[in-house]
Amino acid sequence: MLWLLADALVLTHLQAMALFAFFTSLVFAFLAKKRLSERAKYFLWSLLAFLLIAIGLGWLMFPFPR
Repeated sequence: MLWLLADALVLTHLQAMALFAFFTSLVFAFLAKKRLSERAKYFLWSLLAFLLIAIGLGWLMFPFPR
């Protein structure tokens, strides 16, 4: 039965990275801050940091051969 779900959920690397960044930032925000406004700011900051660093590292590694 799980193989049906695996076939339905096919993500690109960018989508998987964004999904990971979203949920990780959400957990970090709830663990690190108490107030909702602080959590929202921390979530956005963390999400942008995850995405920018990952895209930047991918861009830096692009010219090197596998």
